[in-house]
Amino acid sequence: MHAVPREGDYQGSDGLLYCGKCQTQRECLIELQDGRKICKPTPCQCERDEERKYKERREREAFQNRVNELRKQGVTDEAYTRQTFAADDNRNPKVTEKCRRYVDHWGEMKQNCYGMVLFGGVGGGKSFYACCIANALIDRGVKVLVTRLSDLVRHRIQQTSSQINLSEFDLIVLDDIGVESATQTAYNIADDIYRARIPLIVTTNLSLAQLKDKQQEIARQRIYDRIIERAVIDVFVDVRRSRIDIAREKSRLAHEILNH
Repeated sequence: MHAVPREGDYQGSDGLLYCGKCQTQRECLIELQDGRKICKPTPCQCERDEERKYKERREREAFQNRVNELRKQGVTDEAYTRQTFAADDNRNPKVTEKCRRYVDHWGEMKQNCYGMVLFGGVGGGKSFYACCIANALIDRGVKVLVTRLSDLVRHRIQQTSSQINLSEFDLIVLDDIGVESATQTAYNIADDIYRARIPLIVTTNLSLAQLKDKQQEIARQRIYDRIIERAVIDVFVDVRRSRIDIAREKSRLAHEILNH
């Protein structure tokens, strides 16, 4: 069985067909058990390269489809998907570096169940940094949930179709801890995350002292105790350039454009 010649192909001194482009064999000799040799088609280097590129392209497409599905399943607010390291204005370079290192050392973070609490004043970018971590890990194929504790509580109480199986996720990000009611359901959710040994990243306007305050109501203290036990890395996000400042700057620039 011989390969079908293509334009530019030629016959070598060994009588086999060669590719006119890469000059490698398109045919080879196979020796049978009885000693006879037969000619069989074989991929030339061009064809092998093309097949490799095709497989790599299919693998990239499959992986990207998986990433898109992970983001669809895990990111509950469309605005969260736009908060990435690529959009970072470097207002807090030390915080950015810690968040990037968390992503780079994800294997260790997951194995040891190390979470993070991002705390500080309003407008510092706590939610932004938490979502940067989440989106970077999703891009690596990690299953991450980004939501609010109050939303999880509502879905669980209402037993809606939106109720989420928390144990399916490798990392959970709870945004804006401290605004939810200190209910038994809230505690149960925090306890489920704790018992499932899922790393937890939380953002809050509360201080660490407030999170750890033993004088607060018992119900709230129990919730925060569970959260702090998983979010062992505390990161203070300084309000160096708040959203209000950015909005004022945009307003100033807009007025300059209109006044010229």
